[in-house]
Amino acid sequence: MFRQQVRRNVHHHWVALAATLLWIVLLLHPVRSWFEASMFRHMIVQVPLLFAVGWIWGRWLRNSYALNFLQRANRWGATGMLLALVTMTLWMLPRLLDSAILDSQWRWAKFLSVPIFAGTAASLSWHRCPAIARGVIHMEIIATFWRFGWGYLIAEDRLCLSYLLNDQRQTGMALFWIGGVWAVMVVWRPLFGTLRVEKTSG
Repeated sequence: MFRQQVRRNVHHHWVALAATLLWIVLLLHPVRSWFEASMFRHMIVQVPLLFAVGWIWGRWLRNSYALNFLQRANRWGATGMLLALVTMTLWMLPRLLDSAILDSQWRWAKFLSVPIFAGTAASLSWHRCPAIARGVIHMEIIATFWRFGWGYLIAEDRLCLSYLLNDQRQTGMALFWIGGVWAVMVVWRPLFGTLRVEKTSG
């Protein structure tokens, strides 16, 4: 049992290190510029990758004694999930996307807030949420994707000064599809259960 725990901790350390290296790579100018040259890549790829980095950091920090005090203020995971939802919603706003490209201070704000206040906070909080709360969070995420997707699709003018209208509409359509896929994933297991393959004796 002790050896398994040690191996698990070592595994988490290496995964957290890999996530940190990914964060550094995303921060490099050529990589960052490539992602931010397209609204689709900026919002649909780069920001979720930063969230994933923070999620892995949270898994690594989950058993840290230093976080015990903070988790007292995170009863049922409500505080952390609220912080994560607000942070991710803010970085879907056109104004902040523009600011992250044009202003280095906002760029650093994105690269720090998304992993820490969204990814890490959600990772430390999701497993503490009751089932009903998780359902509500899923519905809010789906609704947010569809709200932003609809707004980007019907807008007649560019909402982001850094991106063309076609790129904006492509991003809006992608948000619609992501919301739809998310909804199917959420309802699939309660309605149809987990797919199981029956073993046959030879």
